[in-house]
Amino acid sequence: MSQLLFNITLIISFMFAASIVREQIIYRVEGIKRYKMYCLISYGCSYGLLGSILMIYTIKIDSTMILDLRFLAVTIVCLYAGMVPAIIAACIIGIMRLLLFGITASGIIGAATIIVMALLSGWTVRLPYRPFIRF
Repeated sequence: MSQLLFNITLIISFMFAASIVREQIIYRVEGIKRYKMYCLISYGCSYGLLGSILMIYTIKIDSTMILDLRFLAVTIVCLYAGMVPAIIAACIIGIMRLLLFGITASGIIGAATIIVMALLSGWTVRLPYRPFIRF
């Protein structure tokens, strides 16, 4: 239970820090709107980092099963920034999955699943519903 609370605290803290950076630094710089792709890449990289950290602090269900919340990082960045940052984050998380847990069948399946999740989340963002329903 404490591992789950730690993961949730990590996600909330990361979102709070990202909103402070976005509000205080990015939006106050003149001409930042011209660099929209730079902002999307930075969102993708930062949430890819969050997903990688969430994989490090996995939740152990039993001796052979673990649960990590890396999918939440992809879903959140896709919901708030779009499909491009979600795919960037998913690629970073997929590579880190292979680096952390080795190149095995389950590692490749986990890396492929997160990329599919990013594509599905990107498709979901285009639906004409409110953000809470899409989430």
